[in-house]
Amino acid sequence: MGLSAGLMDEEQKREYSDRELLGRYFKSVAPFRKSVLLISFFIFISTIAEIVNPFLIGIAIDELSNTNSNLLIVLGAGGLYFFFSIILWIIFFLRRKEIGKFVPYYLEKLRMKIFDKLQEQDMSFFDKHLSGKLNTRVSNDALDFGNTTLLLADTVGNLLISVLTFGMLLWLNLTLALITFVAIPFIFLLVISLRRIVRIVSRAYRKAIGDVNAAMVESIEGIHVSKSYGQESTVSKQFHETNMNYFKVGFRMTAVTHMWRPLLETIAAISLIVVIFFGGQLVFQGITNPGTIFMFILYLQNFFRPIMVLSTFFPHLSAGMAAYERILDVLDSEPNVKQNSKTFDVGKLEGEIKINNVDFCYREGEWVFTKLNLHVSKGEKLAVVGHTGAGKTSLVSLLARYYEFQGGSIEIDNKNIRDMTLESFRTNLGIVQQDVFLFSGTIEENIRYGRQDASEEDLWRAIKIVHLEELIEYLPQGLQTQIGERGKGLSAGQQQLVSFARAILTDPQILILDEATSSVDAYTEAIIQEGLEGLLSDRTSIIIAHRLSTIVNADRIIVMDNGQIVEEGTHKTLLSQGGKYSTLYKQYFEHQSLDWEPHRKSLKIE
Repeated sequence: MGLSAGLMDEEQKREYSDRELLGRYFKSVAPFRKSVLLISFFIFISTIAEIVNPFLIGIAIDELSNTNSNLLIVLGAGGLYFFFSIILWIIFFLRRKEIGKFVPYYLEKLRMKIFDKLQEQDMSFFDKHLSGKLNTRVSNDALDFGNTTLLLADTVGNLLISVLTFGMLLWLNLTLALITFVAIPFIFLLVISLRRIVRIVSRAYRKAIGDVNAAMVESIEGIHVSKSYGQESTVSKQFHETNMNYFKVGFRMTAVTHMWRPLLETIAAISLIVVIFFGGQLVFQGITNPGTIFMFILYLQNFFRPIMVLSTFFPHLSAGMAAYERILDVLDSEPNVKQNSKTFDVGKLEGEIKINNVDFCYREGEWVFTKLNLHVSKGEKLAVVGHTGAGKTSLVSLLARYYEFQGGSIEIDNKNIRDMTLESFRTNLGIVQQDVFLFSGTIEENIRYGRQDASEEDLWRAIKIVHLEELIEYLPQGLQTQIGERGKGLSAGQQQLVSFARAILTDPQILILDEATSSVDAYTEAIIQEGLEGLLSDRTSIIIAHRLSTIVNADRIIVMDNGQIVEEGTHKTLLSQGGKYSTLYKQYFEHQSLDWEPHRKSLKIE
């Protein structure tokens, strides 16, 4: 329980092969082909310059080593070397500038794809994923993958230099080139083994970052609870454990990244010493020129330099691909709430509800409803009561299409809700929940959230129905008063009133109240009830309530137990039956009656 609980409970994500990841990446950059081609052109030009420069130095050295050296050739080679060096600098600047435009634009599009995909998901997705970890995928993972894009561009250039350079080595001296070639298998064995290790470590590293972010978000959102129970030190200890795990994984990542480079540098150094030794012998024997050997050494350094880069390339690539894998895990997630292939906008609904043989479970095999049937007439005011876990909130969650049911059908006005577009269907719903969520912004922005084009008249009508005008008049800035995250700055009851006004402003045909008056006092609730009576007269309403006044005034009451409707009828009818409702009434509601008196028992004092 606490910060560390649930960090390991995240559903195992799907895994992608390197080939699939790179294929998906290249497909994703296809819309940016102009930038990619331009970057590729700059890489090609800089590669040619990198290949030409050592050749020019070799020419200059050979000419200077001659007894009758031609100064013009030396100056010409030096001038061309200077020219290509300037070209390299300009091309490097232009390439970085183009990458600087491409990467942020690509990341902006990628983040929007992730964000839009999250908006498509139903509530079952968010039941499985912690908000802090989802935030990591939008921010950290996207940024790390953007850095991989830059890395790939540099690596392509380096590999091109390495391949062309090896061609030059073969052309300059076949014997020395073959001697150098002996080291290549050892280098690639090290690089391949590094790649496999890094992939494992990179996945653990990405998960550790997500754990830290999830723990941070949970600690902030639960700060009132931890302070109320004096558990600040416990929370700090739990976060310390999560943070230490991040440190250990990060340390392993750093160690793996740099542990191979000394070995690669040793192999390169040995190859260089061997080339200098045998090259020197060839010069002394008059078989080749000093300039050729010097040229060969420069090309050899150019050949090994990209290979040195590979020692850090694979760790960074694996980290980026691990981030991309987590991103694809979101992008490839499909919502469980499915609509039929041919949906239509329903317009304004009347509000008759039919639930026909509905089966539903949150987890496979753990059924909440089996063959549930319910008919709610147009304009009926239905109250739903039952013990905790009876299925009350699950019922309204299915009606709101937060979750997908596995069997049966739900119809509104004899139309299957799976045939309706979700947007047009939900515009007919007004939902007020016990756990109110208000966005940071003004009170007016929160009330208008579901209907931003509402007129001033409609806005104030909704405000007056719930008697929110008293609060607004009290505040110095009125409707323009800024409230903080999750409605900070308002009491729980005031937040509830704002959420009521928000739902009423949408003018819904079906109003769902899930213990919506739990945070307001009895006086405020009575005022709200008075205002809602007229509003609910021609609307279908489903009310989960723990207040007697709401239940008594309902047209019909259904009693739920273990996912089944066990009783239904009016308040008086159900009381007279002496069944489940009568028991619930005596336990939860009877004491709210004005004529209720507690049963007095004599107390024996010894």
